[in-house]
Amino acid sequence: MIIGAPPRRGCSPVAESEREEHEAGKVYSTISEVSGPLMVVEGVEGAKYGEVVEVETPTGETRTGTVLEARRDAAVVQVFEGTSGLDTTSTRVRFTGETFKIPVSMDLLGRILDGKGEPIDGGPEIVPEDERDIYGSPINPAARKYPSDFIQTGISAIDGMNTLVRGQKLPIFSGSGLPHNELAAQIARQATVPGEESEFAVVFAAMGITHEEAAFFRREFEETGALDRAVLLLNLADDPAMERLITPRVALTIAEYLAFDQDMHVLVILTDMTNYCFAPGTRVITASGDVLEIDEIVEKAVETAADGGLREGSTEITVGTTDVRTLASWDGDLTSNDVVAVEKIEAPDRAVRVRTRSGAEMVVSEDHKFLVDTEDGPEMVEASELKPGDELYSVRELKVSERVPTYLELLLEAEDEFYVHPTEGFEEVVPGAEGCQELSEFARLATTVTESVEEVMEYVDYVTAGGKERVKFTSPRPTEDVMYVAGLVASDGTVDTDRGFVMFSNTEKELLSAFEEVVTEEFGVEVVETDDGLRVNSRVLAWVFGKLADPKTVLKMPRELVAAYLAGYVDGDGHLRDGEVVITTIDRERAEDLQLLLKRLGVPSALRERDGVYDVVVSGYDAAELAGELPLRHPEKAKTAASMSSGRRSSKFDRVSRRFGKLLREVREKYGVRASDLGSSSTISGIESGERRATRRLALRIVERLEEVIGDVEEVRELRELAAGNYVLDEVVEVEIVEYGHDYLYDVTVIPDHTLIVENGIITSNCEALREISAARNEVPGRRGYPGYMYTDLATIYERAGCIRGRKGTITQMPILTMPHDDITHPIPDLTGYITEGQIVLSRELHRRGIYPPIDVLPSLSRLMDEGIGPGKTREDHPDLANQLYAAYAEGRDLRDLVAVVGEEALTERDRRYLKFADEFEKRFVKQGRDENRSIEETLDLGWELLAILPIRELKRVSDELIEKYHPKYRGKREEAEESGEEESGEE
Repeated sequence: MIIGAPPRRGCSPVAESEREEHEAGKVYSTISEVSGPLMVVEGVEGAKYGEVVEVETPTGETRTGTVLEARRDAAVVQVFEGTSGLDTTSTRVRFTGETFKIPVSMDLLGRILDGKGEPIDGGPEIVPEDERDIYGSPINPAARKYPSDFIQTGISAIDGMNTLVRGQKLPIFSGSGLPHNELAAQIARQATVPGEESEFAVVFAAMGITHEEAAFFRREFEETGALDRAVLLLNLADDPAMERLITPRVALTIAEYLAFDQDMHVLVILTDMTNYCFAPGTRVITASGDVLEIDEIVEKAVETAADGGLREGSTEITVGTTDVRTLASWDGDLTSNDVVAVEKIEAPDRAVRVRTRSGAEMVVSEDHKFLVDTEDGPEMVEASELKPGDELYSVRELKVSERVPTYLELLLEAEDEFYVHPTEGFEEVVPGAEGCQELSEFARLATTVTESVEEVMEYVDYVTAGGKERVKFTSPRPTEDVMYVAGLVASDGTVDTDRGFVMFSNTEKELLSAFEEVVTEEFGVEVVETDDGLRVNSRVLAWVFGKLADPKTVLKMPRELVAAYLAGYVDGDGHLRDGEVVITTIDRERAEDLQLLLKRLGVPSALRERDGVYDVVVSGYDAAELAGELPLRHPEKAKTAASMSSGRRSSKFDRVSRRFGKLLREVREKYGVRASDLGSSSTISGIESGERRATRRLALRIVERLEEVIGDVEEVRELRELAAGNYVLDEVVEVEIVEYGHDYLYDVTVIPDHTLIVENGIITSNCEALREISAARNEVPGRRGYPGYMYTDLATIYERAGCIRGRKGTITQMPILTMPHDDITHPIPDLTGYITEGQIVLSRELHRRGIYPPIDVLPSLSRLMDEGIGPGKTREDHPDLANQLYAAYAEGRDLRDLVAVVGEEALTERDRRYLKFADEFEKRFVKQGRDENRSIEETLDLGWELLAILPIRELKRVSDELIEKYHPKYRGKREEAEESGEEESGEE
């Protein structure tokens, strides 16, 4: 638990000195600016960096914040829960005089906490032995003791080749889609100090993870018993961004207590310690169901920014002052996240146009990322690396904050044109409100007596727009019948708000009758028959149906109203044939809006253009299911829809992720399940090899059969999610480098997931989180927009690890970093490399070849390895053996590149031996099971077995004495001699 104020017994004396300099507890209402997640409080003297503040909102809610910057007469405060709903006039801020503290005790072992250190495992509150400031200091260099003791992780590529030493800082550099989480969990489970197991503990902190990842870590620790000697901190992606910044500090504060107060050896694992832009016109979908163009969002934020934004060369970054909330992913489903910053960048000379099978078309910068399917699951890939045939993840069912507007709300935009005639009881409720009222005045008066829109509508007798026109609303909001008619009007009708009429033209009598019946019963107006169709002369209804006929209005409504609208649209101007449902329009934007409406029902579609007409096409099983859900009233179309349940076929939108086949093979091998137990052996084999793609329905049948055989195990649940998850794979059909015809590119920063939904549901990336606070503070940016003090900030985390003279306990740190674009020169991994003592590098190439853990030992390095291995620590042969393995593998890798040019037949016998060594080294030494825990002796013996592939004369980095003692050739003879000697001794 984070403890802020008031001061309690056991707190450090620092808080008391702060109270002397700054009147703790004083409340300020002098807020001059609210910007993104920050607020500026004026007139504050003596505030301290990291000081806890309490923010009281205008509604009385209390939020927590911290001082990010203390100026002479002002303080910049970061609000944990965000600044939504705060203003500069009625928000109050109380400075507590204390920094963040957490309770520490041995009771922390075995507990699961959130990123602030508060229990989330259902257990009791932590009973503190002390309370510690989370902003601890790095270890004084003069007090440091040089690390020199071996930590065994059970992973050969680390223990044998890049040994972790007690007190070391050894980061793992990974990339998007690589199994760093699995590796982190395995190290946490297996790591130990040989001979001192009872004094070893793990503090594991995961930052910005999804709910699925959090469940994985909890399961890994709880089911294996590793939690008994560990503290697990989980900061979720939907937790406040500021919490993510303090999570590693909370973890290290706990580690310092265990190490330096309780004399334990503590391994701290931190995962994950770690821009991309659109052309104007790119459509972004909000949580409320609005569809906005990205340049509209950015330009509005830039215009309203107090200082015009933060300029960085040709880049303008500003904190988003709009309250737009976008739909973001990927947690396996949609989430609603805040736009906290926007970016406007001077356009490059060229960009990338990406077009997909569904008809989505996007122009983006070359480094913009899309979520692409691979056999290892979703992976972010730059636009410049996309190629036709790649499959982008897109949302299958678009979920928004559903809401049905009242009829009065639909009329409010033209409020001065309409008059409300209230019921007789209105004068009694609102004294002085006599006669008809302008719509705006009626709404004002009504809301003084009730906040319920339904109750407001109860006071409406009828609405007029001048003249004799009179509209009486039967229901306060549009019904399914009304939305069906709105679909008819949108597809085959006319709305004229200037002249005040609604017309519907069609030759089908059933549809004409439905239009007349609904309009008459719901609104009490006359429907006139003309030569062109049915006509309603009503300015009120013209405005109502002008709104309701727009798909953008319908997008926000509940599923049943969306289905009713689409039914009217299909009945009016759609057709069902050859197993397809086709909706036609002459407007591309309308077609794209209809695609989004279909996704509200979980139905993917394709957009086809022909002679200036756009067809939105739904095919296969999706067409049959859509036809079954739409309440069609056209006799022939309804009859066709009923028959579409037979003869259904799949479409390419039915494909499941390539990950399904690979995981299925792994599960069958693990549990010994025969392919014939799950269906046709050839079908299962084709799916597992990737030669055949499973559809959602086939995949679900396979999962059901698999569950019958092995039960509802975790792998079965993962396969089920792959088969039925809320995604569709949208194949890339064209990637083209184009000349960019605009002045700027645009982007937004969405927290915490840093993804957004664009066009017809495509999932794509956005700016990185670490820049948002820096931008909000108007700081001069460093490399790639990151704050210039980031090196110092990282050092305050990394340098808290080590050994201290006179203290038995130690802190060893393994931070895990995901490198954007696999770029090791990115500021975060680059600066981390300067501060820490080596790096473990994960390889995407090894991962693609099925090698786990995919550790590339060549660029990996442990600078303290020599201090922690050898006689009395690991084994006498360890240093020379590691050098020999490294040299042999490096030569084998070089020969592998040569073979690609000249062919293997051109190699000598010696070269073939090295080539074989490299292959076997990866398959047997680097590769191991996710639950395989190798001792250091097993690792070293395996290394010698691999060296036996090479002629002994090639082992130039190992002494003859070590070869005679450990080489399998001699070791086998020695063991035989020893066994023979034992037998002779027994005979005597």
